[in-house]
Amino acid sequence: MTTSSTQAFRNPPLYRQLATVAAGSCGSALFLWLGVPGGGISGAMVIVTLMTVFGLAARIEGPIRVVAMVASGVTLGAAVTPETLRGIATYPGSLLIMALGVVATTAAGTLFLRMLGWSRATALLATSPGAFAYIISIAPRVGGDVPRIVVVQMFRVLVLMAILPMLVVETAGTAAQSAPAALQDPLWLVGGMLALGALGGWIFHKLKVAGGVFFGAMMVSALFHGTGFAPGRLPGELAFLGQALIGAWTGSRFVGFDWRRLPSIAGAAFTSILISIAVSALFAWFAAIAVGVPFGGALIAFAPGALEAMTMLAFAIGFDPLYVGVHHLARFMLLNVSMPAIVRFWLEDRKPRS
Repeated sequence: MTTSSTQAFRNPPLYRQLATVAAGSCGSALFLWLGVPGGGISGAMVIVTLMTVFGLAARIEGPIRVVAMVASGVTLGAAVTPETLRGIATYPGSLLIMALGVVATTAAGTLFLRMLGWSRATALLATSPGAFAYIISIAPRVGGDVPRIVVVQMFRVLVLMAILPMLVVETAGTAAQSAPAALQDPLWLVGGMLALGALGGWIFHKLKVAGGVFFGAMMVSALFHGTGFAPGRLPGELAFLGQALIGAWTGSRFVGFDWRRLPSIAGAAFTSILISIAVSALFAWFAAIAVGVPFGGALIAFAPGALEAMTMLAFAIGFDPLYVGVHHLARFMLLNVSMPAIVRFWLEDRKPRS
């Protein structure tokens, strides 16, 4: 991909972005009509991803991406209630189990790829469930195979969104939404939360929090709903828009992706991702027993990647999005803090022996 084309993908015309969102929204509506679990997100992602294969999609950036993150975050925060806030007491134990799960997940995936002959650097960086920007930046320096790493990292998002919703529904069912379905926040309050959510997202972004715009908006809405100031849910149209935008944005990340590389690596990538999901599920099962969290929520929270999509998936299926969002944020923070040290002491010091 050339520098000029990269700039084109980063700054696509607004009308192309809107067309991509419109197509993704049609996919969301179709999947919801078909009754696909998490269809509001996965439908948009599937349609937009298919569009990228044929060069028809535009990468969603700028104002539309901000709208996607704010609308989604405020929508998710509306699922928080005083009861779910009291569940925060279970977070420390669950977070510890999740951290152990991240180590085990990465180790299992790395070991599998090493058995296939992948280098130490390539195997580790490909299976690390987060810190993507840092991983790509240092991969050439430590001898990592960048195309292989990118394929596994990008492909994981597709596999998670394709498999996880069905896996959660089959193994744990859906959880009932806690707020009464008929109770809806007044429009003046919705507008206020969107405005404050945008402000909160800007603050979190400036603080360099992973998924800052999304997470900041969610925390503002969660504060309103968790304290009882906002009595119900947001309009269904906003919830649909949030899911469709997140799904379309996730799919648009494949704009510029060289799909010709996928067939030669797909088997190894798919198997390593399945191993990661299986290990994550094992630790989620342990968390469900040890600290009493719902297995379905823990499975989504422990999934190896995609903060925004996984948090929205939890909301769509009916699990606590605050619990899921906090765990994914903690995973990103853990990896961003630990990955430089891992690279320094496990890859750079031992690079000649790879």
